[in-house]
Amino acid sequence: MAFIDKISKSMSKTTQSISKLSSQMMEVSKLNMSIRKREEEIEEKLLELGHYVYSRFRKMNMVSRSEVVELIHNIEAMENEIESIEKLIRSIKNINYCSSCREEFEDDVRFCPLCGKMLK
Repeated sequence: MAFIDKISKSMSKTTQSISKLSSQMMEVSKLNMSIRKREEEIEEKLLELGHYVYSRFRKMNMVSRSEVVELIHNIEAMENEIESIEKLIRSIKNINYCSSCREEFEDDVRFCPLCGKMLK
């Protein structure tokens, strides 16, 4: 009977582990879709900015600094959102990140092997 109990507990732990990994993978997939959506929005804003500047110069009109700054701030906000989402993904995957080198490392690495900076 003890043998069957051990097998049952082992299978239960395995099932829980698989379930946890599956939910993590689903979460990472959703976050990656969110990143892609933000990247598409950034691309649209960059195109809008380019069209605005081009059309103004083509007509020999002045470019409005306030309109350009607003578009740039929107782009920067979306880039910051992407950075936050990427940080969350690294947290879910237990990955360390060197902000100086912009490289990812396994969770057990405490210092960046490239620059020596302590990883969080």
